[in-house]
Amino acid sequence: MMHLHSDSHMQFDFEGQFLGFMSRDGKLNYLRLRVSSEEMQIKVPKTVWATLGLSPQVGEAIQVTGIGKFNHQTQAVKLKATQVMLLTEHDIALVPSPNLEADTTQASHTAKIKSKIKPKIKPKIKVLLCQKSGCLKRGGKELYERLDQALCERNLKQEVTIERTGCLKCCSAAPSLVIMPGNHRYSKVRPKMLPQIADAIAQHLTRVTKD
Repeated sequence: MMHLHSDSHMQFDFEGQFLGFMSRDGKLNYLRLRVSSEEMQIKVPKTVWATLGLSPQVGEAIQVTGIGKFNHQTQAVKLKATQVMLLTEHDIALVPSPNLEADTTQASHTAKIKSKIKPKIKPKIKVLLCQKSGCLKRGGKELYERLDQALCERNLKQEVTIERTGCLKCCSAAPSLVIMPGNHRYSKVRPKMLPQIADAIAQHLTRVTKD
C-alpha cells in the first residue's frame, strides 16, 4: 500500500534481493536492491541499520519500507528507507520494480509505483533479541527458544516475529531485547521473566491493532 502526500512524498514497501552497499559522499549510505530484473538504490540512515542489528549478506532477500520524494525538476523519485528487514521465507516472490525515471509527471510516477507494489501481510510486532557474544554468554540462545515457546502458547506467532540481531548497545545490562514498534527495551532478561514479557507483548499487540 502507498500513501501520497500533498508535499510530493510517497510511502513505499519493496521486497527484493540485497546486492550490496554503495558509497556517496565518501560514505556507505546507500543499498542496492534488485526487484525483479531491475536495480534500485535506496538511502539508508544509520539509525535504520541500528534497528536491523545484523547487516544482510549479498543475495539475501530483504524488505525495505520508507519514503519516496518526487523531484519536479528532475522528474525522479529519491527513495529513503525507514525500515530494513531480513526475509527468511523460502518462497519469497520478488515484486517487479517500478521504473522511477521514465515518466514525466508525478501522477504517472505514482500510478506505476502503486501498481507494482505487492501487498504483504506481516507481523504487527517485532522483537529484537541480541545474539552477540555478550548476550549469548548470559543465555541469549535459551531466551530465544523460551520466548518463542511462550509466544506459541499464547497463539501470538502469526502476529509477532523474533529477530536475532547484533549488538543492541546495552552490553552492561545483557542479555537484552527490544519490542518494536515503540522501542520498549528489557535489560538483564532472565528465563523467569519471559512469561511476563510475553504478556506485555500481547497487551502491546492489542494497542497496536486498535491504532
